[in-house]
Amino acid sequence: MTMSAASEQAGVENARPIHMTRAAKLLLVPVLLLQVGFFGFVAAHRFIDGDEGAFLLASRLVLAHKAPYLDFFYQQAPLLPYAYAAWMKAAGISWFSGRAFTVLLTSLLGLLLYRHICQQTGSWLAGFSAVVLFASSTLVFAWFSVVKTYSLSGLFLFGAYLAISRLSAARPQWWLAVGGLLFGLSVDTRSYLLLVTPLFLWWVFRNSETQVRLKSMLCFLGGLAIGLAPCLFLFLPSPDTFLFNNLRYHALRSNLGLIGWWQQKVFVLVQMFLGAREGNGLQWSLLFFVSAGFIFSIRRRGYAPRLAFLIALVVGFICLLPTPAYIQYFSVCVPFLVVSAVCAASELFTRLESRREKLLVTMGVVAVMAGYLVLGGIDLRSYLVTGDGVPGVRTALDRGDWRLQRVIAVSHAVDQVAAPGEFVASFWPGDILESQANTLPGMENPFALQVSAKLTPAERARYHITSVPQIESDIAAHRAHVVVLRNQISTAFAANEIARAQQQADAFRSLLEADGYTLFRSFGGISVYVHSGS
Repeated sequence: MTMSAASEQAGVENARPIHMTRAAKLLLVPVLLLQVGFFGFVAAHRFIDGDEGAFLLASRLVLAHKAPYLDFFYQQAPLLPYAYAAWMKAAGISWFSGRAFTVLLTSLLGLLLYRHICQQTGSWLAGFSAVVLFASSTLVFAWFSVVKTYSLSGLFLFGAYLAISRLSAARPQWWLAVGGLLFGLSVDTRSYLLLVTPLFLWWVFRNSETQVRLKSMLCFLGGLAIGLAPCLFLFLPSPDTFLFNNLRYHALRSNLGLIGWWQQKVFVLVQMFLGAREGNGLQWSLLFFVSAGFIFSIRRRGYAPRLAFLIALVVGFICLLPTPAYIQYFSVCVPFLVVSAVCAASELFTRLESRREKLLVTMGVVAVMAGYLVLGGIDLRSYLVTGDGVPGVRTALDRGDWRLQRVIAVSHAVDQVAAPGEFVASFWPGDILESQANTLPGMENPFALQVSAKLTPAERARYHITSVPQIESDIAAHRAHVVVLRNQISTAFAANEIARAQQQADAFRSLLEADGYTLFRSFGGISVYVHSGS
């Protein structure tokens, strides 16, 4: 055998995925259905996150042939509203259809996780345990069940990992292009994931045969370039607008710049490991330290779970960069930590020789998983029932304002006084999502108000951002005869900002009454006003 042939054979052996057993294949559909049932239940009862209103209204605007950045302010990479718009075109525009799509995405991610673990370990039990760890993680059921970027970007990023981690001489090069394409789509959903590119390139270079390394890297980069086409499509018409929405806005929303406030980042990092209800530090610590402690002890070239752990490390570091950083950002790391933790534990378990050792380890694993589930169950009640410790909701003046039923009732009330297509001034776009009304231009995204005072009038016009004086002028001129006002405009307010937000809401309420608006209906802290002369 020649040296080249031997090297090629070694590459195949080192990558060697284990085929799924018959039992594992039979469980594919039940695993998917169990996840759909669980995540569907969570999505139906979970408190609303403030971002959801902006994301879902952006999707509705895309259905109306509006483009992010060019027609309305949108502070994220552009793919999410297009993906949800495509879904809602068939399923209808509603809170439940939006969250149902999120449930489907998350369940598919869990299914890919199950299949991958079964292939790596040859055990359906290991695969099922991985899904249990995934679904019961607070970072997953809390943040992968709402309409945010995590489920869509996480699914694409995990798909990219699956395509690239199975690199071997026996697999066709186009798999790398597929991996690059999926990775590009994850970047189209969450732009800062582009910083993971060097890790993927390093992995492709290190695990490719010498004679095809350059070709392999070019295949990956070619797929990535195709995947980034949606961003390029919206960048070319107005580079300045694109860069403002994706970069400059995030630098302006804090007085400490795009990357800064290192004390807050250290605090978030401590919370990640020691405990915070937003993400449950004990669960995170368990997955992280099991992975870190054992994954590098497995000496095997091209070992896919090692790449999974490295992705979790790199993404975790990236999540600390924005100012401010939030624990929920780290939710995208969880599927990769589950892969590395479960696969490393399974590998070490197979090395045990005595039955007594295996029995003791099995009992220990069962006890740890039981504790993991209990921790998740405590947090599940907070996110579904009480709102205690839930970001945004915990500081709400009326937590019921962030329930699906109340927001849907507000939309129905708006339809009673506003004609289809009529402009309505809604301080939070989610309140009119299921109505037939349109939001007053500039009010499509409540987070734009955070930076409006830092922009010139020309910049606000160019970026489709309104300001408090402009809203006051619109009310005085009766440009919208229906106004939806909240005691708390957004869940994004920190505890120390609640009083200021309340004062601002009171000022708007006084202005409405002075300008001839009367209260039509109120739902908790949400009020629908109608101009009496209309």
